[in-house]
Amino acid sequence: MKSKGIAIVLALATLVVISGIGTLIFLRTLGEIRHSGQDQAIVQTLMLARGAANVGGNFLSTTGRQKLDALVRQTASSTDAWAYGGNTQGPTPDPVGVAQALSGLAQQLQGQLDPLLCGVNLAPGNSAASVRLRVYFTPQACGTPLPENLRLPPGRFVEGSPRTGAGTATSQTYALPFVMVAEASIGQYRRNIVLQGEYRFTVGRSSFARYALFTNVHTLRDGTEVWFTDRTLFDGPVHTNGHFRFYRKPWFGGEVTSAGCTNPGTASCQGQTRPGAYFYGQGFVLAGNMQPNASQPSYTNVYGTHAPEFTAGVDWNASFIPLPQNSQDQEAAARAGGLYYQNDIQTLRLSRKCVNNTTGQEVPCALPLPVGVTKYQYIEVTYCQNPQCSQTASETYRYGENGILYQYQTNPRPSWQQVLRNGNPVRFNGVIFTGGKVQNLLGPDRANPNDPATASPALAEFAQITVAASGDIKIGNDLKYESPPCSGVPTRRPDGTVAPPTCDNLAARNVLGVYSQGGNVWIGRNAPRDLHVHATLMSARGVVGVENYDSIPNKGSVHLIGGIIEYYYGAFGTFNSQTGQNSTGYGRAFTYDRRFLQGLAPPFFPTTGRDQVTSVSVFSYGQREQVY
Repeated sequence: MKSKGIAIVLALATLVVISGIGTLIFLRTLGEIRHSGQDQAIVQTLMLARGAANVGGNFLSTTGRQKLDALVRQTASSTDAWAYGGNTQGPTPDPVGVAQALSGLAQQLQGQLDPLLCGVNLAPGNSAASVRLRVYFTPQACGTPLPENLRLPPGRFVEGSPRTGAGTATSQTYALPFVMVAEASIGQYRRNIVLQGEYRFTVGRSSFARYALFTNVHTLRDGTEVWFTDRTLFDGPVHTNGHFRFYRKPWFGGEVTSAGCTNPGTASCQGQTRPGAYFYGQGFVLAGNMQPNASQPSYTNVYGTHAPEFTAGVDWNASFIPLPQNSQDQEAAARAGGLYYQNDIQTLRLSRKCVNNTTGQEVPCALPLPVGVTKYQYIEVTYCQNPQCSQTASETYRYGENGILYQYQTNPRPSWQQVLRNGNPVRFNGVIFTGGKVQNLLGPDRANPNDPATASPALAEFAQITVAASGDIKIGNDLKYESPPCSGVPTRRPDGTVAPPTCDNLAARNVLGVYSQGGNVWIGRNAPRDLHVHATLMSARGVVGVENYDSIPNKGSVHLIGGIIEYYYGAFGTFNSQTGQNSTGYGRAFTYDRRFLQGLAPPFFPTTGRDQVTSVSVFSYGQREQVY
């Protein structure tokens, strides 16, 4: 009995020990679970804060850049040697003047960015987290002062040259210091990331290519009024030096600006300035009298409701922007590193071709290119050798990715020879200029005349070309990029909203400019149906339009990826107001090339004489993280 009692006591003691150990293990497991949950929350908030900082960098490179560009175009000096810093002589601007000017710019930029960031939760929609982002260009953002022990140094000049009036290529880079605070929280756990850096931006002369539509006089050449209607869908910047007219609800996806000049001249406003616009059935309305306000005017009468949609804002008091007075820059560029012709060009054909280096034969441009195959940009020109064009000659050029220009020669034997000037090979600068007119600007012919998809690209993926002429330029068939930046066109949905085109290839390099100084840019009357043109088209004294638009049959639409700059508004066709269908000529299916908002432009394309931001860079000098 005694031994049994001892056994029972030992068993009970063992159970107590085991129970204690189990309790300890359980308590430790609970601690580990709790600690694991804490670690997980900290890691999640860290990742969310870092993600917000990445969003901030992307924001400054895109939306922030657009806001900065608009401010630079308003604040940068277009007459001083320096965009910011005055008219001082020497290799750099006055640093005090730069700091003062950039301080004012920073204040305005802060006012533009705060409404876009303050109070916005960047966390995923199904998350219980809170993710906030603030960007400081001034000591306060979103009503919150800078974090302790941080300060913003003054803005500064980084690099560049003063403007001397001898050219338009000078650019200048400035820097705005910033602090970015990204905060993430999940319950009681918070993570805070603070970045310090510089927002560097380069200022250069604004190219006319930045406009989806620009008119000096917003009427046809004969004075016929031009009305923006429900069919109007422009997804890039639109400007006129005169006045716009609105019927029903045209849609604008980019900024709309009007100088309000009653009599625009070639170099300046020759009449009085009256900020405002015409509304159908309402007549002319001064901007200050617009109802309910100048930003969202709306008028309802027996003709319907006339309320243009300005999704990116409108300015009725914009500056007058003169069109170019001559094409001397383009002529000089063609003589120096391009192709120059004194008289008319009868035919100018642009095409992308792939060539077998061994056989010299053209082969399909399959991707990836086979070994031993090179892609070239071809330029074939037939031109008049005298003003009367009693004699003509033809030349064929090509260049590859490196830009070195070659010409096809038949003597002493057929071969490609480097083009030399002053004994040096020519690296093609992209400009083709004629002192006359271009009677037929062409891309490759369609394999199927009724199918635009069967036309090969006119521009290779690396080609950047400006075709410039003193007289008319006539487009005869499709001019397509090998690598288009956008696809589709703005489309109005059944509910009245607008679906923008898809522009997901903004890193594409190929770009084409077509520029007439003294003539018109025509879509030829014999051009094929549903023409595709990838280019920005400009006439400094005439129109961009369709030849015989009111007498040729209905030819579908011109599918343009780019923009139009013209003195008068050019007609493309006529349409039946009852059915909305084209009657003659072409309809418009226009897509704005959004790369032009990022500073891209065809080579030596005319500039406005005003400044714009041509590039931005976000530099981070330090980062600190903190757990709460």
